[in-house]
Amino acid sequence: MTYLTEAEIPLYCGLAADVSMTQVEAASALIEAYKGMTLGVREHTERVNLRHKRRDTETRGKLLHFPRIEIETVVARTRTPFGVTQTTFDAGCLEFDSPASVYFSFFMPASAMFRERPASLIVTYKSGYEVIPEAVKRACGILACNIKQMGGVLRWKSRDDYDIKVTLGNDGVMTEEVKQMLDGVDVR
Repeated sequence: MTYLTEAEIPLYCGLAADVSMTQVEAASALIEAYKGMTLGVREHTERVNLRHKRRDTETRGKLLHFPRIEIETVVARTRTPFGVTQTTFDAGCLEFDSPASVYFSFFMPASAMFRERPASLIVTYKSGYEVIPEAVKRACGILACNIKQMGGVLRWKSRDDYDIKVTLGNDGVMTEEVKQMLDGVDVR
């Protein structure tokens, strides 16, 4: 995924002449390597173990990925007087502590009143950024300019292809300013 479009190159890379999409793609790859994942939209299916409080109807859980865009499905195996069934719940059964929180409370809906509380949920959801944050665009522009001016990023100190561990020979490409911009963008 590239974090700048061709039309945005003059806006974010105005000082460096002739920055191309090749440099933007390399800068985007460096951003993803620094953050450890893509910032774009991804779909996840997670099994979430719930923690029950003894005398309370509230159960707690945690999703791994952030920022959360949309909860698509919530499925659980529940026990009824007639046996174990797979039940699909409305996404409104998950109440997050805040929009920026990965922790949620799960409340059984009234329509499932003769079922036991599930021990775990299967949650399918989307996370990432639908609109790339301004800080990432600025960092991508700076990196693309640095790559253009320094002639690329092919000066390796070390490289391990199996673990995708890369150490650049020239630390001037990924400056402290760029790192600070990217550290301000939360993604898990």
